[in-house]
Amino acid sequence: MTSDDPRADGGARRGNKTQHVYDHVMERIVDGSFAAGDALNIGALAEETGVSLIPTREALRRLESEGLVEFLFHRGVRVAELGIDEYREIMQTQAVLEGLAVGMTAPLLTAEDLDRAREVNTRMDEAVRRGDFHAYNEGSLEFHGILRAACPNRHLRDILDRGQSRVAAVRASVIGYRGAVAERLSGEHLEILDRIAAGAPAAEIEALMRAHREGTIAADSEGFRRSTHGEGANDADGARSAEAATTPASPGSLEPA
Repeated sequence: MTSDDPRADGGARRGNKTQHVYDHVMERIVDGSFAAGDALNIGALAEETGVSLIPTREALRRLESEGLVEFLFHRGVRVAELGIDEYREIMQTQAVLEGLAVGMTAPLLTAEDLDRAREVNTRMDEAVRRGDFHAYNEGSLEFHGILRAACPNRHLRDILDRGQSRVAAVRASVIGYRGAVAERLSGEHLEILDRIAAGAPAAEIEALMRAHREGTIAADSEGFRRSTHGEGANDADGARSAEAATTPASPGSLEPA
């Protein structure tokens, strides 16, 4: 099929429309507008985005393939609910692969890239002070995206991007951080940036990023447990662990430790 074939152009247009709906739904999952278990109306989404039903359904099928939504037999579509065991598996995979990706990318990052990452980290700190978890979550996506954007392995980038989207969706719905945890993660971000700027070996950068990602698993798992069990954030166990999450009634806040 040549580029002059109108069918090719029509396919490209539909692909763009599908991407538009995909981005719209993804953004609303990540910012917390669509929470786990929420029903998604295909017709309403088509109307919201100005796209017909076919590319809207294609976008939702793509999100389904990435584990973010699920089609229920004769019951429509809803935002997927990720179990804690599956969440841990995703995070463990992210830790290994992102360590590899950032280790490969480190020599390619420019001073401007590192400055931009520092600015994002500063915005995340400001979000903590405001108690704005959604802004913090968006900043985390941007920070990690900067560090792996130049990864020469495109397949590795694609896997990480899909996994990161699922992690962000769950965090937006059920997980938050107390100030102490957010402060620790911010300090680890700066350490990674400092070592990249100093020209540290790829193996060291890989180890730092992997440890950083693995260090969030316990905090996220505790937050996940509290949210799914409807527990408060101030019991003795939470105080000992310094890990927390918002309750389902308040998924968008950052509670100071």
